[in-house]
Amino acid sequence: MEKHPRINVLVKSILFWIVFVLLLLTSGLLASFFPPKLSRLLYGSLGTIGSFIATWIFIKSEKLSFKAIGLIWQSGTFLRFIKGLFIGTIIFALMVFALISLTGLHIETNSKGISNATLLGCLTLVPLALMEEVGFRAYTFLKMNKVFGLRITQLVTALAFSSYHILNGWSIYTSFTGPFVWAFVFGLSAIWSRGISMPTGIHVALNMGQLLIGTTGNANAIWKLDYTGVASKADLARTAHIALSLHIIVLICAVGLMEVFIRKNKSLST
Repeated sequence: MEKHPRINVLVKSILFWIVFVLLLLTSGLLASFFPPKLSRLLYGSLGTIGSFIATWIFIKSEKLSFKAIGLIWQSGTFLRFIKGLFIGTIIFALMVFALISLTGLHIETNSKGISNATLLGCLTLVPLALMEEVGFRAYTFLKMNKVFGLRITQLVTALAFSSYHILNGWSIYTSFTGPFVWAFVFGLSAIWSRGISMPTGIHVALNMGQLLIGTTGNANAIWKLDYTGVASKADLARTAHIALSLHIIVLICAVGLMEVFIRKNKSLST
């Protein structure tokens, strides 16, 4: 394995993801003993701890530290997280605006306003996003980037990220039109900002946007993205095609920006 660094890193990355998933399963089992309102927050919190434990196991075997892979709090960490929130919000807002402009969808305000359940849901998104960013954009991302280059690292990580969502019960179509695409955005922001605080912010903003407009089935959403009247099959099909097209555009933009980054940093290209 020492003579084949690429195979070595790939095997270690796969083993890391297996350990990561097993620790998340343990976190989910422990969280299930608590009331439903708190179980998801507890799962995210325990899952984040689990992601750091998985990282510690692997970096310890290589005599590395969390500082060596950038998993420490720094003076600019919170600011980069806020920038990520802003970027994610802008991207999400543009996609919603496009859907409203090109389909029969519209946004209406929920007369109930902000509920405690909504606030708790928003709070829960932070540890849930953080545990996934630690799991997919930290140790394994840096290790693969050193031996494979950014292009292959992005592709392998995106495949792993979408497969992880399939294991969580997502459909293959949704996993590859959603998480697979966004993995390129998160990965690019991680390598560009040299850490996971910015991609975590983008991740939280995107998930929070879906929660607040009810696309995740949240009955306590502040706004509701819906059709005026009853939507026909043609309306639904058109919306699905436009949503897919928007995600393809996001993927193209992420890959394009990745190429710009690689050309400016030749040492990162394969």
